[in-house]
Amino acid sequence: MSRFGKKQEKHPVPEAECDVVTEKSKPFALADLEGKSLPAVHVEVSHHTAKNWGGRHENEDRCTCHKDLYRSMDFWQIGVMDGHDSDLASDLVSRMLPSTVSGHIKDNKPIVEAFVRSMEDLEEALKKKILTAGSCVCSCLISGRYVWCANLGDCRAVLLQLQVPEDGKAAAVKVSGLHWLSKDQKASTPEEAKRIALAGGKVNGGRVEGLEPSRTLGDFDVKTSTKPGVISIVPEIRRHELGDGSSNAQAILVCATDGVWDVITGQDICDLIHARKELGKLQADIGTVARANCQALKDLAEDLVQFSIARGSRDDCTAIVSMISVSKNGGK
Repeated sequence: MSRFGKKQEKHPVPEAECDVVTEKSKPFALADLEGKSLPAVHVEVSHHTAKNWGGRHENEDRCTCHKDLYRSMDFWQIGVMDGHDSDLASDLVSRMLPSTVSGHIKDNKPIVEAFVRSMEDLEEALKKKILTAGSCVCSCLISGRYVWCANLGDCRAVLLQLQVPEDGKAAAVKVSGLHWLSKDQKASTPEEAKRIALAGGKVNGGRVEGLEPSRTLGDFDVKTSTKPGVISIVPEIRRHELGDGSSNAQAILVCATDGVWDVITGQDICDLIHARKELGKLQADIGTVARANCQALKDLAEDLVQFSIARGSRDDCTAIVSMISVSKNGGK
């Protein structure tokens, strides 16, 4: 049952923007983590979605959750896709992206290269089947104490650091920090407008040839009407480290489509988490019991979507939420 209609006490949470990954960022690949004292990592995931107001078209949003193994290390891929001009592109991307990224990761590609090449591979796959449909993509990769996020367009991801319960006992859930893992890429933003101009494109009314997101997969009708690279397929990749390895760390990762972000803030999400007191029980149980009860996580995903609708969103709304629990190095 959603609780967003109840008035809750607000606890202001500090916000920060995660750094863009560069060649100097370490670890640069999962291979960089090998031979080190790795933490035990546990991830629980749930999602919720709702079709646009009025049912103008079928739900064009998609989400993905995929667990895989790189040598001795688990890694998870969690993300959302927001399609436009039908669900053809978002559906294909949701089905192909996890295995494509995994393939490059297992081929020992650095994280950035794995995501960049995967977007290139998917663009080629879309060219063979689709003319006008396109999709934004926000895809997160979790391994060890690190969370990477590759973003194309205006879906968004945020990591909410949680206060770890003392002695493993259930307590009221508390968000201690909010870290934005992506930044919207729209033709209306100054950074993207500048990039578009340098590529030889033009922005009119915050759009390029009618398209608002400035980095997408597909949308070949627009891309063939502009110069190469104006609508980019190169994702921006950011990263966050959970703790420093000296103590346990926990967080909630939220990936959602722009139907959610159009109407809610990071503080709204913090308030919804604080209202879901049952999340404290999941914090205590995750990684310690065979089958943790994830109902509170399912409820949170639904809260995010229903709250967005109540706030007036008219777009498809999809949220996938994950609780991540990382032990101190050595898994002790």
